[in-house]
Amino acid sequence: MPNEVSINLSKIFDVIPSLSSKINKALAKHMFAENITLPQFISMEILYRNGSVSLKTIASEYMVTGANITCIIDNLEKEEMVQRTYSKEDRRVILAGLTKKGKEKIESILPEYEKILVTFFSGLSVEEQKALIKILNKLLGLT
Repeated sequence: MPNEVSINLSKIFDVIPSLSSKINKALAKHMFAENITLPQFISMEILYRNGSVSLKTIASEYMVTGANITCIIDNLEKEEMVQRTYSKEDRRVILAGLTKKGKEKIESILPEYEKILVTFFSGLSVEEQKALIKILNKLLGLT
């Protein structure tokens, strides 16, 4: 017979992916209306936050493969949202950065993106949000 700990862990295992899926569906729907994919948006948001960074950095932060990021950046480059350059320190490193068009696009999308996230987490107080971040980072080994 399962004990309380295993029952709780099973519930956590069920809830986290369900919540993530629900949020991703809402965000993907919004991104579709903006004629962009969610992976493209996430990549652009990373660039918006950090400036020009290596493709490896984007892949690491987004937790996807380098091949996946290459494809995403290829498509964003075709749309003139992103531009590739070589690192001045190490020409083997390819950097990506937002173009003016890309920056304008992400800035037009961010307000609704933030509204969607606020809707999902509005039931939590600021203290609860901070606690949740701390707990999830601890589980990811980031604290």
